[in-house]
Amino acid sequence: MDQENTFIHADINIHYPVDGKEDGFGYIKQFEGAKAGLIIIQEIWGLNKTMVSKADKFASQGFTVLSPDIYRGKQPKTMDEARHIKSGVDWNTAILEIKGAALYLNILGIKKVGVLGFCYGGALSIASLCSLPDLIQAAAPFYGIPDLTEFSIGNIKGPIFGHFGELDHAKGFSAPEDAKKLEEEGKKFNKNVVIKIWEGAKHAFMNPDRPEYYNPEVSEKAFNEVIQFFKNELQ
Repeated sequence: MDQENTFIHADINIHYPVDGKEDGFGYIKQFEGAKAGLIIIQEIWGLNKTMVSKADKFASQGFTVLSPDIYRGKQPKTMDEARHIKSGVDWNTAILEIKGAALYLNILGIKKVGVLGFCYGGALSIASLCSLPDLIQAAAPFYGIPDLTEFSIGNIKGPIFGHFGELDHAKGFSAPEDAKKLEEEGKKFNKNVVIKIWEGAKHAFMNPDRPEYYNPEVSEKAFNEVIQFFKNELQ
């Protein structure tokens, strides 16, 4: 694992109101003249340098991108620490942070907002679309699914374009059979839920800090498909 990026917290450059809490904060990359915005939600490792790089890359394609700090400044240095910090963040509290980020993008003149995330952030992106259907217009989750009995696909108004790895063994969260269950939920509620299971890809195939999982070829293809998805849905 590349500690240089994983364990270094992002430079915070934005603060925004959050319902019932102190102001939220995070990293924003604006694209001049953009009318579409993206919220990128962190992995279990928090809002680190890697997430900043992802925000910059997505913004380069014509979006204003905001990555909220769900952990509010806490930066784990080990997996045990990351799990401990994540366990202390209630899902509904995290969604309030995402809601604040979406409303702030609206204040900046962004007309439509999409959400994406990775692992923990992937699950939160689905939960956000379910919980904030009038604020967020589309979601592209990567290898993460929330409890769909708590966050019903029946509540969504916008589409989901989910990305999963054929060799992901995180059963109950992001394995191929879980992705297929998510797709079945979409059919059950007659919602636009499209799932792509990438051949030869493992969990965390988008994370360059984890060479044992990272798949640069699949990562670039998935990036391009998600960009096109958001351009179709938001612009």
